[in-house]
Amino acid sequence: MMYLLGLYLALRGGREALVRLLVTAAAVAVGVAIMLACLATLNAFNTTNNRPDWESTPGRPLTAGYASAARAELWDYSNDIYAGRTIERLDVSALSPGALVPPGISTLPAAGRYYASPALAALIRSLPADELRDRFPGTLVGTIGQKALTGPDELVIYIGRSPAQLASLPATRLVTSIATAPARQPTTPFFRAFFVAAAIAFLLPILILTGTATQLAAARREERYAAMRLVGATSRQIGVISSVDAIVSALLGALAGIGIFLVLQPALAGSAITSARYFADEVTPTPAGYLLVLVAVPLASAIASLLSLRRVRISPLGVARRATPRAPTPWRLTPLVIGMALFIEGVVTSPTVSEPAPRGAATYYALLFGPIVMLIGLVVAGPWLTARMASLTRRSMAGAAPLLASRRLADNPMATFRSIRGLALAVFLGTMLAGALPTIDAVTATPTTTKLHNMLIDEFTSAPVCGNDANCTSNNEPLNPLAASRAQLNNIAQNGLPPQQAVPLLDGLHQIGGAATIPIYGLSKAVLNGGVHVQGGVKALEHDWGGPPAVQGGSQFSGTGIVSCAGLRALAVLGQCPPGRQAIVVQDDFLFSDNPADAVKPLTGSQFPGVTGPPNLAVTGDLGRLYLQAVLVKVSSPATLEQVRTYLATHVTMSASGTAPHTIGEEVQARAVAAVTAQRLVNIAVLLTLIVAGCSLAVAVGGSLIERKRPFTLLRVTGTGIGTLYRVVLLEATIPLAAATVAAAALGYGVAAFAVTRLGPAGASAPVPGGAYFVSMAAGLAGSLLVILASLPLLSRITGSASVRFE
Repeated sequence: MMYLLGLYLALRGGREALVRLLVTAAAVAVGVAIMLACLATLNAFNTTNNRPDWESTPGRPLTAGYASAARAELWDYSNDIYAGRTIERLDVSALSPGALVPPGISTLPAAGRYYASPALAALIRSLPADELRDRFPGTLVGTIGQKALTGPDELVIYIGRSPAQLASLPATRLVTSIATAPARQPTTPFFRAFFVAAAIAFLLPILILTGTATQLAAARREERYAAMRLVGATSRQIGVISSVDAIVSALLGALAGIGIFLVLQPALAGSAITSARYFADEVTPTPAGYLLVLVAVPLASAIASLLSLRRVRISPLGVARRATPRAPTPWRLTPLVIGMALFIEGVVTSPTVSEPAPRGAATYYALLFGPIVMLIGLVVAGPWLTARMASLTRRSMAGAAPLLASRRLADNPMATFRSIRGLALAVFLGTMLAGALPTIDAVTATPTTTKLHNMLIDEFTSAPVCGNDANCTSNNEPLNPLAASRAQLNNIAQNGLPPQQAVPLLDGLHQIGGAATIPIYGLSKAVLNGGVHVQGGVKALEHDWGGPPAVQGGSQFSGTGIVSCAGLRALAVLGQCPPGRQAIVVQDDFLFSDNPADAVKPLTGSQFPGVTGPPNLAVTGDLGRLYLQAVLVKVSSPATLEQVRTYLATHVTMSASGTAPHTIGEEVQARAVAAVTAQRLVNIAVLLTLIVAGCSLAVAVGGSLIERKRPFTLLRVTGTGIGTLYRVVLLEATIPLAAATVAAAALGYGVAAFAVTRLGPAGASAPVPGGAYFVSMAAGLAGSLLVILASLPLLSRITGSASVRFE
């Protein structure tokens, strides 16, 4: 019977009960929709990371008799690039009937045919042949299915080749089984931990909103429930009625939230929250996720409702005899201090840019979850800060409005802070992000990136390939130059393209309009014996570049090359030759490093030494007789860049360094994927937190006015002006809001400044947030103020003379 009565009161309890039901359901719906979006993205992330990693199939080097292996095939897996996007390329050939088939297709492509992923197939059809299609020999005969891909935008191609074609390529391997285990990327566990931490950052303000909504007009309900106690209702019966009321509103909100999520799910699937789109059918919560929402949200609402009635259970007169809650103590700062200590420990034990060192799992988790604990600490410590601000207001401001506001703040600081705690979290996250990102961007994308963004690099040096007895040990492994004898070193094949391949390649590059080619030649034994002379001879090289003489006598001088001065003039940023030089020895190792900033000394993010510098040894002779170590190609447009890349892919027949031709900008882009993903997640967290915080503020302020309808009305009829009541409401909302904003901003900036000065480049100064930060924070605070001002007309309406009778 009590359940039916509770359901009746929830649905037919009058206009006020209906408004409360709808507002609570709407707030819960917003929270549920965001929670489902988080669960859907996490499910897509896990599904993608658990995909069989066929790309990691190792295979074996080719040996005598490889063609007779059963159920075997030849694989040559490599990467290419188009417009900064990686193309995974697999050249494959079956050696016998029943050969294995890579995932995503039903049969192996025959020689002269290939399968491409849907995204790559669309590019091949839409682009000029010399920008992409000519890289792939044969005809497109079908598309690769979802089982082989991580998302709809991934570029993958399977190319059918003949066994003889693949056997001639040094990187070809014999494959008898295809890897089925998930990829084991070293950063995956930590990225998953970061994703979970970001999801927690999303959910915390959502739970705040849900809790605020379920306690809407709690004081008014307490009065009605106390009246029921007076006429004989038991404490248990009141609990049942209250729980039914909360469950009904929460269940309606959960169902509405699921509906909102289903409407928004296509847009969510089409976005790239983690820097890559997932397949649409994977961007959905699991059945357990839906069940969790439908069960946990109403259950949490019922618990919150029961907790809000703990004072009514004292006696039927519990509302009239309500006592002031205990004042919050400084112990509420404990979680905040723990979070700060955890983060500081992670920063102190983390390697720096200037002093790299191993980083353990504990360090990662401390860096990830330290700020999350601080978020929780802000929520816990907020009421204590509100109480301190109430005391300060009472001592520093005179008048009726400050007195009433300070008494209200001091009476129940927890309820007061509840309305603005979401905004405090948004300010903390936003300030921490704004403080850290400028330095991260400065280290990741140095000025070198912008200066060399239109320069393509293709390196031809590679380790000796076994198959030539002079290059291999008795175990068929490449020789180690440091352990090899001089006789062995003199027999090692020269790395790079030989002159008979290099000369026609350079001629073809020179004929591409809008491309300026700068060749870099290898500095090796050919310099000493091939008619090319270095100023000071080998002794000068040994003195200026260092290294064991035996290695220098037979193989390449690490990190050096020869470049013509005419070529350098095409790209001035690389540096210039001293006057009168034909060619010089240059230090080019930083051009091929993962991060150009690593080779910039000192690492300030603003200096760029270039490849030229002391000792500037002069080189004379015919450079065309040298092996070509690399080419730098300055292009005039993106289309020219792809034409050059296609030309290199179709005219370089030997396996090079294993890296596709790329620009410095593309190298930085690939390296910065994780940082960009983290930035996007935090940006979304800040945005959602602001949205949810605004909803929480609106619900809390409106609910507070309804709860205090009687005292505000009595104040008006006893002579208090409506302007005074307006100031009371404004002070009650703005004082804790201002205090929480300053505290959260200071904490967020302190976290960012400490991390930047400790982990950033040597001499890095404290970060200065950009203008976007101040604009967004000002907009958020202005929006909060507008929410408060929008509630004032409601105060005037509910406290009129017609409202003196309350029941």
